[in-house]
Amino acid sequence: MSKEQIVKELRKKVALSCRIIGNRGVTKGSFGHVSARIPGTDRILIKSKGPDEEALEFATEKDIITIDLKGNVLEAPKGLDAPQETAMHLAVYRARPEVMSVIHAHPDWVVILTACEKPLLPIFAAYNPPGLRLLLEGIPLYPRSVTIINDELGEDFIRVMGNKKACLLLGHGMTTAGKSVEEATLISLNVFELARMNFLAYSIGDPKPVPEEDLREYQRRWEKGVRRRLEGPSSTGEHSDWRYNKKLLRR
Repeated sequence: MSKEQIVKELRKKVALSCRIIGNRGVTKGSFGHVSARIPGTDRILIKSKGPDEEALEFATEKDIITIDLKGNVLEAPKGLDAPQETAMHLAVYRARPEVMSVIHAHPDWVVILTACEKPLLPIFAAYNPPGLRLLLEGIPLYPRSVTIINDELGEDFIRVMGNKKACLLLGHGMTTAGKSVEEATLISLNVFELARMNFLAYSIGDPKPVPEEDLREYQRRWEKGVRRRLEGPSSTGEHSDWRYNKKLLRR
């Protein structure tokens, strides 16, 4: 595949991720952005903002612009520009070369839980093991609620996020990072579901974590690679959850 084709396909995938998280309610309207590093370059594809912006659930390839690691806009149609919070994405890319996609979103559940100082608890295991694993690996909380609009704030943010796959932002939302657009999207969906279920549990009463022995059992399974075998490459090369969410858009 030529370099041009690789970029074209990646642009489509970023737009598709935008539509998935928009339609699943992970974020609303144009609040949030998906980005992806173009392999082997210092260039980033990112969902644009500006007078001609589209909400994430309606994003297409034309809404995905090209910037560099300094935040300079390299390719963008008239009426579209880089998001204010580009600095957050760039801070992650600069600090973590393995990251190929970053997503920032504003889930209601995350905003409310962090505003009320309600921590995410491991209230389920078998219901959604990937969500449990994210929580046990650690989901830090960035303690400020300002938009990350410059390198100083970006560096402050990445000091909190570190090498984790997800980070919550106080009264603001969440940011996720993955080795592909697909992975970052699925991480976002799993954190969203984790927060949604915690919110519902807190609204009923005093949620309790699942038994410690169940947490240890899942840790053992992950160490043995049981889930990895179940979630291995499919005949299409796509993760089944990514495929499922693509199909939801066509329903």
